[in-house]
Amino acid sequence: MSSGLFAYPKQAEFGRIVPKNRIYANTRVSTALKKKFLAVERIVWQYKLSPETVNLPARKHVPEIEVFTIALRKSELHPDVLKSIDNAIPFPTIFELVFDGRVKTRAAFKRPSEADSGKWVTDLYFDSEWQPIDAQREALPVALDLGAMYEQILRRLMPVSRIDGEGIREQVERLTEIRHLENQAAKLDGRMRKEKQFNRKVELNAELRKLNIELETLKN
Repeated sequence: MSSGLFAYPKQAEFGRIVPKNRIYANTRVSTALKKKFLAVERIVWQYKLSPETVNLPARKHVPEIEVFTIALRKSELHPDVLKSIDNAIPFPTIFELVFDGRVKTRAAFKRPSEADSGKWVTDLYFDSEWQPIDAQREALPVALDLGAMYEQILRRLMPVSRIDGEGIREQVERLTEIRHLENQAAKLDGRMRKEKQFNRKVELNAELRKLNIELETLKN
């Protein structure tokens, strides 16, 4: 199983601290979102994976891959924070979250908008497990271009394996449906546990079983 932590090459190191105000200036940030940014201690633009730094050709939708280290004040980070950073950076992005001597990778499939070529669409975020900050890192995936490398990095974070012939976008869409059904199943399970009437409890259980069958089909 992949650790989700990669050994980025020295020549790709960028190491620039990014003030939060730079993010605010490049995307719409509400007062509520600024409060969520309080969980962030420091943002560092750590690496730039480009044709010049990793010796791989770019693809139109993956000209570079940016790697950010986010030092946190607490272990939980609201997804809107990373989404706002993604909105400010017009390239695919990989985040490493650091807290209390541990690190985890988080990233979403990010692609140019079909409706507006000047904008990017950010899909679901996927996480690795928390690991010690000094955990051994794996080599970057072997790939023919940056697009293929980006897809392989994302796939190593995804909780469900790729089906033969499934493209990265189709895999993300399947995982989106899985998460939707998992949320539905959790709510249904909660309703069933609270239900007092036996007949209604049986009906809810039947619905839950049907949802779980759909989930297993999507996962396998």
